[in-house]
Amino acid sequence: MTRTQYWIVTLLGLLSLALLVANFTLLRGNRGLQRDIAARQQFVQQSVQLEGLYREIIRALAELAARNNDADVRALLGKHGITYTVNPPAAAPAPAPASAGSPPRR
Repeated sequence: MTRTQYWIVTLLGLLSLALLVANFTLLRGNRGLQRDIAARQQFVQQSVQLEGLYREIIRALAELAARNNDADVRALLGKHGITYTVNPPAAAPAPAPASAGSPPRR
């Protein structure tokens, strides 16, 4: 083997070693990212499952705050971007006026 061939083989060996280290580093980084993504996916899936419960809790809090005119609960909901309006109670329909001439019964 000539001196030039020796240095070419040595450089190729060092390049291979450097690529191996880079591959190992990238592999570890990717595995860490995959774990993070899996954890986030699990959080999103669990959040979707609990969405109905969260809506019911918010609805109950809003109804409670409206019924008791509770400013603290209203402020708590408002702090999280949840607002509501209180509808006035529907007025009871007025009784129909009695007519003077009612039709005879049969």
